[in-house]
Amino acid sequence: MKMLLPEENLQAYIDDTVITVFDAMLAMELQPSAAGVTMRTTETQVIGMVGLAGAVTAVICLRVPIKTSERLTRAMTGMEPEESLSESDVNDVIGELTNIIAGKLKSCFRTNGVPCNLSLPTIVRGNHLDLESISGTERHSFTFRQAGEPLVVEYYSLNPKEK
Repeated sequence: MKMLLPEENLQAYIDDTVITVFDAMLAMELQPSAAGVTMRTTETQVIGMVGLAGAVTAVICLRVPIKTSERLTRAMTGMEPEESLSESDVNDVIGELTNIIAGKLKSCFRTNGVPCNLSLPTIVRGNHLDLESISGTERHSFTFRQAGEPLVVEYYSLNPKEK
């Protein structure tokens, strides 16, 4: 049995989850942005993706500009600004943050007797990136601001909406 989630509950779950994770893991305060605010696709982005399968079938994406991903990496690892970061360092932190967000959402969606599993994180880097979903998938985008920079969390639901 698939769990159907009203959009207003999804917004509350995503907001609470992302704000809590950034506070706990990075000691950073995030503010949700107004609906419709998006990231500039011309700048290089780092995107972390984690899938959920079971009670909820979805993909969670965390999209951040490259400079923000480097700042997040330094905050999570305790590295100083003058220390050199590798792509691997950044990928690990963005993947881990996405995994933690997906794991917390998984617990929000828990249904007794119905398992829900997480995939391993996948990282994509580049500019002019636009994710497309398969037919029947619903995309929900939530933008946050930290130090004036956008962070976007996208939720691609593979569950049909109840009509």
